[in-house]
Amino acid sequence: MELPAPYALRPYRGQADHPAMASILTEYRLHGGNPEMSTAEQFDANYANLTNCDVAKDIAVIETTDGEAVGYVRTSWEELQDGSRDYVLFAPIRPRHLDEFLFAAIVTGQEDHMRPMADGTPNARFRAYAPHPRPGLEATQQAAWLEAAGYGAVRFIASLQRPDLENIPDLPLPDGVEIRPVTPEMIRPILEAHHENFRDDWDFTEATEEDFQRMLSDPLLDPSLWKIAWAGDDVVGQVKSFINVEENAEMGYLRGYTEYISTHAQWRNKGIAGSLLAASLRELKARGMTEAALGADTDNPGGAFQLYTKMGFELRSYEAAYAKPLT
Repeated sequence: MELPAPYALRPYRGQADHPAMASILTEYRLHGGNPEMSTAEQFDANYANLTNCDVAKDIAVIETTDGEAVGYVRTSWEELQDGSRDYVLFAPIRPRHLDEFLFAAIVTGQEDHMRPMADGTPNARFRAYAPHPRPGLEATQQAAWLEAAGYGAVRFIASLQRPDLENIPDLPLPDGVEIRPVTPEMIRPILEAHHENFRDDWDFTEATEEDFQRMLSDPLLDPSLWKIAWAGDDVVGQVKSFINVEENAEMGYLRGYTEYISTHAQWRNKGIAGSLLAASLRELKARGMTEAALGADTDNPGGAFQLYTKMGFELRSYEAAYAKPLT
C-alpha cells in the first residue's frame, strides 16, 4: 500500500503499539461523536484473539516521516450465514490527519490487499464504517469519501446517552423469569446465549473460540454488574454493563455502559429487555454513576432502538456501515 507524503506504513509491532493505537481509536471515535475510550489493555486482550486476521500481514501502523503514529489499518473477513463473505476495512486516523487523498489511498490499498483472498467466494463484498449525521442526511466527510469510492450505506448504528439516572421506571419481569447473581460457571453459557440471540441479525457469523476468549479476557468485564434473566435453566435475556474507570477520569464524568443487550428470540416482546435495562440503570446508580450510554442498531429486529429512547436514552451520534460489491 502506497500512501501520499508525508505518510508511510510500517509493520505492526504487537503490544508495543497498543498504547498509540488505543489513543488513535479514542480520538477517531470522539471526532465522530462517540466518546467511548479505548485502552491499551483492551487492545492486548482483543489482538491476542483476533479471528480471520493475520497480525503479520493484515495490520500495519501509519506513521509520518518523523515517526509519529497517526493511524493504523486492520483487515479481516467474516463468513455470513448465507455463505457469502464480507471483507472488512478498518483504518482509524487521528482527526487532524484526516485527508481525502490519504483516506482514498488507504481504502484502495486495503481493497487490493483483500481482493485475492476472495477468489471464488460467492457474493463477496467489502465493508467499512464511517460517522454519519443520520439516515436521510448528507454524509459526513469520511462517509462521502466512501461513497465516492463506490460504497453505499447498508445499516446505521446509533450511540445513545441517558444524561441522568433519575426516574428509572420499575418494570417487572414476566412470571417465571428471574434475575440471578452471576457465578463463574455461568459466564460462558451467558456469552454463548448472547451470541445465539443475534442469529437473525444481518451480519451474524458463527462464533469461534477466539471470539469467546476475547470476551472473557476483556479487562472491562465485570459480571457483578450484569443483569441476567433466567427461565428455569435457560438464559432468556441479558444486559452486561461495564464501567470504564479510565475513561471517566479522563472525560470528567461518571458514566456506565448498559451494553451487550439481548433477548432470546422466543422471549421477545414480553418486557424482559426493558426490565433488565431498568435494573442495570439502578445498579449503575448504586455504584456511583450519574449517566449511562449504549449503542444500538437502528433496524434491530426486536425494536431495541425504540425501547432505549422510551427508557430515557437520547441520540448522540450515528455510524453507518457501508458495503461495496467485491469485483
